[in-house]
Amino acid sequence: MTRILPRALWGALFVSLLGLGMSAQADTLQLYRASGMETHQQHFQQALEKARSRYAAQLPAAVADNLVRKSNERFDADRMHARALASLAVNLSDDQLLDAQQFYRSELGEAVVAAETRATSPAEVSRMQNGLPPLTISAEREANLKRLGQQLPALDMGEEVSLAFASLATQSANDMLGGLLTIPDGLANQRRSSIRAQMEPNLPQTLAYVYRDLTDAQLNAYADWSESDSGSAFFRASSAAARDALNP
Repeated sequence: MTRILPRALWGALFVSLLGLGMSAQADTLQLYRASGMETHQQHFQQALEKARSRYAAQLPAAVADNLVRKSNERFDADRMHARALASLAVNLSDDQLLDAQQFYRSELGEAVVAAETRATSPAEVSRMQNGLPPLTISAEREANLKRLGQQLPALDMGEEVSLAFASLATQSANDMLGGLLTIPDGLANQRRSSIRAQMEPNLPQTLAYVYRDLTDAQLNAYADWSESDSGSAFFRASSAAARDALNP
C-alpha cells in the first residue's frame, strides 16, 4: 500500500532539496569566479565590443548593423555566463568541484589566475599581437611549460573563439545575401585544423610569456596539478564551458 507523506514532511523535503540545489549552484559560481572564468568572459565581451567598432568603421552600414545585431543575440553576456555555469556544473563531480575550488583559493592558484586573466585582458592581447619579447628559459622550465601545454585547453579555446566569430560572419553574410548566393554553414568548421596549425607553433613561447612571473617551483606545482585527476577534470570542464558559452 502506498503511504502518503505528511504535508509538513513533503515541505521539509522540498526545502532540503532546494537547499542542496542552491548550495551546488553557489559552489559552481564560486569556482567560476575563483578560477578566472568570469573575468575571461568579461574580457571576451570587451574584445567583442572592439570588433563591433571595427566592423562599423570598415563595413557598409547595413552589413555592420546586421553583424552587430547577430552578435548581440548570440553573445549576450548574461546568457553566456549562464551557459558556462550550467556546463561547468554538469561536467564536474562534487569532489572535482571542491578540489578545484581548493586549488584556486590557494596562493598558487591565485598567482595562476592573476597571470591568466592578465593574458586575456584587451591591453595584453594587443601587446602580444605586436610580438612577444624573447625569453631565455631553463630546460627545466621549458619541460614544465611543455607539460602544461599538453593539459591546458588553450588551443581548444582559441579554436572555439575563432570559429565562433567566423560562424557569425558567415551567418550574417547569408542573411544579407538572402539566399541568392549561400555560403555553406560548415565552411568555418573546415578551418578548424588550419586555425590550430597556426596557433600550435606559438604555444610554447606564449605560455612562457603568460607565466613569466611564476617561479620555477610554482610552475612545476601547477604542471603537477594540471596532470592530476582534479586538474584534468577541471580543464576538460572549463573547455566544455567555453564551447557551450560561445555556441548556444
